[in-house]
Amino acid sequence: MLSKMEVRAVPAVLLLALSVLATGVVLAGETETRDARQYFFEQTFGDLPEEMQAAREQGKIGMLLFFEAEDCPYCQFMLRKIFSQQHVQDWYRERFVNIAVDIHGDVELKDFDGITLPSKVFSDHRKIFLTPVVSFLDLDGVEIYRHLGMTKTPEDFLLIGEYIEGEHYFDTEFKVFAKARGLKNGDDILITPAADTE
Repeated sequence: MLSKMEVRAVPAVLLLALSVLATGVVLAGETETRDARQYFFEQTFGDLPEEMQAAREQGKIGMLLFFEAEDCPYCQFMLRKIFSQQHVQDWYRERFVNIAVDIHGDVELKDFDGITLPSKVFSDHRKIFLTPVVSFLDLDGVEIYRHLGMTKTPEDFLLIGEYIEGEHYFDTEFKVFAKARGLKNGDDILITPAADTE
């Protein structure tokens, strides 16, 4: 039999147990993050036609090229906040071959015309002069959509993927598609990496 003191302690113990359980549920529900270089991007030898052939054989819908620069804070933001999210990694890797391209780099890339170029020349050839830029290519190596600038949230980036997967680029501008899906005007919610404290 419980004493009066023990009876009074029961609600406090129950409250503590419930709060610990609730905290565990919240933590378990948080998004998992993983290294973007390892889990979002392919480890490639730079042969884009060969990578695209592998994409075709795996039933993917195309290739994503992420044009970046080491000193670009917007690129770093996307690496830390977008490409590091496990659900983003899983969704994109199921559908695309994802390759990072340094617009100032010397890593050689073989383009779809058979010419091998350093990544900085490859970027110039594709008229990429600022970063970040996300370029989507179909299975024939033809660019079907180019997204200029930083994506602010994982949800926004997944929306771009849905736009490509559903082939909406044939008849709808992305901003119209995004607005129909409830995405606000980016100017209203602009986040700059300088304001990001993590």
